[in-house]
Amino acid sequence: MKKGIITIFLCLLLLVPCRNAEGILVDLSAKDIEDAKKVGKERSSTIVDYLKQRYRFGKEGVFEENGIIRTKWGRLVMFAGLLSARDKQLTEQDKEMIMTQTDLQINIYTFGNKIDFAKDYKAHLAQKGKIIEPEKISASHTTYYPKKRVVSSGFPEYRATVRSFFPYDKISLNEKAEIVLVKNKKKVVFEVDFADYK
Repeated sequence: MKKGIITIFLCLLLLVPCRNAEGILVDLSAKDIEDAKKVGKERSSTIVDYLKQRYRFGKEGVFEENGIIRTKWGRLVMFAGLLSARDKQLTEQDKEMIMTQTDLQINIYTFGNKIDFAKDYKAHLAQKGKIIEPEKISASHTTYYPKKRVVSSGFPEYRATVRSFFPYDKISLNEKAEIVLVKNKKKVVFEVDFADYK
């Protein structure tokens, strides 16, 4: 009887997808790097969509604010995938550039009606009752045309990417946090769990 229960339990464990319990990786092992290169190579033609699916937060809609978390592992996958699509490989210099980064990059995508609308926007993290400010923050703007243009005048015509860089040593990389975008005294809050990212 006990053997049967143990067997069923083990089978269930194998069927349940494993979650990355360690959270965001800062010090990648040689195996982590090889795994990232392999994933990038295997998904080279769909690498952007793959990373969006794994690292996006917020709602994805025509004018919905959302963002993406750029981890070291995710960056390695992206570089490896983009290079593989051009029959090239990740170099030691590429790896070194990613491995020596001391900040976690978080991009937030937002929309507005004039160019440079987000130049004064701010972002921070809230975690364990603390506010974590970025070391650097910048915004870039582009004209925005949704793939299915179903809107007319009066809707946002520009999209901004607000890039914030948070020191790894100030963040709990395997716990929940809030990513907060402050725009014209209004706050947009995204709840994330860093344990879900690698």
